[in-house]
Amino acid sequence: MVRMNRVPLHGQIMPDASTLSTATGQLGPICAITGKAMTFAEAMVLDDKFVCWEAYVEATGADSATDDKYVSDLNLE
Repeated sequence: MVRMNRVPLHGQIMPDASTLSTATGQLGPICAITGKAMTFAEAMVLDDKFVCWEAYVEATGADSATDDKYVSDLNLE
């Protein structure tokens, strides 16, 4: 019989409330570098911390993987 060490979950599920904000109208993280309030969809993870795209680019040198292009007959109005 294999015995597994189980870590109790009590008190370890909730994130630190000081790193969260509702400034965008929904609950989301605060950038660990700039302090900008974000949604979880906007946040990037860097070294176990939530950061905004601008801070992520500055810290890693990353860039977007897509290129924008103009489509002539596309009406977005």
